[in-house]
Amino acid sequence: MAEFCDLCDDFHGLGVHIAALSVDSPEQSDRVRRQYELPFPILCDTQKEVVRVWGLFNAEEKGGIAVPAVVLLGRDRRIRMIMIEGVATRVRAADLLGFLRSHPVHVSSADDNGPDTQRQRVVFPSLMDFGRAIWNSIRKV
Repeated sequence: MAEFCDLCDDFHGLGVHIAALSVDSPEQSDRVRRQYELPFPILCDTQKEVVRVWGLFNAEEKGGIAVPAVVLLGRDRRIRMIMIEGVATRVRAADLLGFLRSHPVHVSSADDNGPDTQRQRVVFPSLMDFGRAIWNSIRKV
């Protein structure tokens, strides 16, 4: 999360607002937010409803927790992208920022009442991305 803190202004420059989602209590989440001096809110899903609906619920660990993920929502509150992370593999904030700069996520304006007509795009990883993934998997072994 520290990486996202460092680049928070850059994300805001692209119209992207950051928030964390936790299944912890508001008190625990606020402690974490203050401890790490997060410039963005931590939203609490204590009933684990959102993480279940978004497919981010891990029932096997600690009575049920959210799996690490990055979720991009449009202004219309539709999910634009979900990147599910592993414990050892996290989406780097700088990489996400670079991706958003080169592949803007469609965000409907507040006065757009029509259907979202943008088609989904498939983005294929580059050779460099594959090389980085292979390097990371070898390095972690």
